Amino acid sequence: MKKLVAVFGPGDCRSGDALYAEAEELGRLLAISGFAVVTGGYEGVMEAASKGAREGGGPAIGITAEVYFSKGREPNPYLTREVRVKSATDRLMELLDLADAWCAIGNSTGTLAEVAMAWDYMTKGFLPRKPLLLLGETWSHFLTYVRDEPRLVSDLVHYGRTPEHAIEALVRHFGPQQAFPELEILK
Repeated sequence: MKKLVAVFGPGDCRSGDALYAEAEELGRLLAISGFAVVTGGYEGVMEAASKGAREGGGPAIGITAEVYFSKGREPNPYLTREVRVKSATDRLMELLDLADAWCAIGNSTGTLAEVAMAWDYMTKGFLPRKPLLLLGETWSHFLTYVRDEPRLVSDLVHYGRTPEHAIEALVRHFGPQQAFPELEILK
C-alpha cells in the first residue's frame, strides 16, 4: 500500500518563522513514522516539510511546474526527487492523485485552493476518499463555517492543532508504517 502524504502550505514563510518550524516538524514526524512526503517543491512550507522529511530519514518528493520556473522560482534543495510538469493545474492534479493523504499546515490562497480541490473532488467522487488534515489554529475558523454547511460533507476533513495530531490521525487510518513506500516516483 502506498503511504505518501502531500503537504500543502504557504510558500512565503521562512526559516525562523513558527510556521516553518511546525512544517519542518511535520515532515520529520511523517518520515520517522514511515510516510513519504510530497510537496509542491518550492519554498516556505514546502521547503520546511521537505527538510524535515530528510532529517527524519525519509524521501522528499517535489512536484514542480514549468510555469513557476519562468517566474524565477527554483526547487528547494531538500528534494530527493523532482517531478516536473507543465502547468500549475497539472502540478495540483499530480499532488492530488499521487498522495494517499493530504495535510495543510498554515494557509494562503494557494493552500485554500489545494484543500478545496481535494475536498471537492472527493465529495464528487472524482477521487477516492482520503484523509484531508487541516493543522493549526488558522483552520479552526474555516471549519466553523463548514460545520454549519452539511451539504459540504464535512466528515471528509479532519482538524488538528499540531503535527503530532496529524501523525496520530494518519497512523489511526493507515496503521503503523514499517518502511517507506516502494513507488516508482521515489526512484
